[in-house]
Amino acid sequence: MAAVVLALAAGGCGSGGRAPGREPAEGAAFPAPGIAGPLPEAADGGDTGACADGECEVLVTSTADITANGMDVHVTVRDDYVAFRTAGTLMQLGGGAGGRARFGDGLTATVVAHDEDDAVLRFTTS
Repeated sequence: MAAVVLALAAGGCGSGGRAPGREPAEGAAFPAPGIAGPLPEAADGGDTGACADGECEVLVTSTADITANGMDVHVTVRDDYVAFRTAGTLMQLGGGAGGRARFGDGLTATVVAHDEDDAVLRFTTS
């Protein structure tokens, strides 16, 4: 595969969006990884078409192809990571919630919640 960039530092590297060894600012809203229990309900359910305008919250089970704000994003959910692949870029966020993947056109994907094969993801534009 030509020029795949592993961009772990692009908004999160599995430590809840924090650099290794760094703690969030007091009052920061990063849920603790590994919290047991059901995932919260996604505002748009499994309707990835709701992401077309770049603003959605969806449940992804295992894999999904999402077009958000004109960008095609392939999402893979595994028990210990969520990966986002676009043309020529791969961003992999470690388990738990709070990680963010930022894409060049102002699109951000945030892991709201994550378990073995499911994740609730929020896409926003800035």
